[in-house]
Amino acid sequence: MRCYQHRGLTKEAEKFLMQHVKIIPDKFCPRCSEVLSWKKKVISTEHIDMFCGDGPCLHTYELKSGDTVKEVVQSFPWSSGPVCFLCLIIEGKRMFEWDQKEIDNA
Repeated sequence: MRCYQHRGLTKEAEKFLMQHVKIIPDKFCPRCSEVLSWKKKVISTEHIDMFCGDGPCLHTYELKSGDTVKEVVQSFPWSSGPVCFLCLIIEGKRMFEWDQKEIDNA
């Protein structure tokens, strides 16, 4: 069966986002308005169609510093369908890229 496969960001990139992206309230208690959960502040989202309407949603986040960071497709080798590897663009530089060996073994 051929299908889209999402590998996403590296663990280091996920850790960076958890530490540096602005967090905003997500859900509130309907009775007392207490914040029940939080989420990353997403500025924009773009869906990329890689295979039969399936593919990643790439987010642009606001950092605590006020700057932005964007998810981009680093590579998408074919293995019974595209395998999507993402990295981040911070201040115009690609950061937290996947090692080529990991991509080659997809």
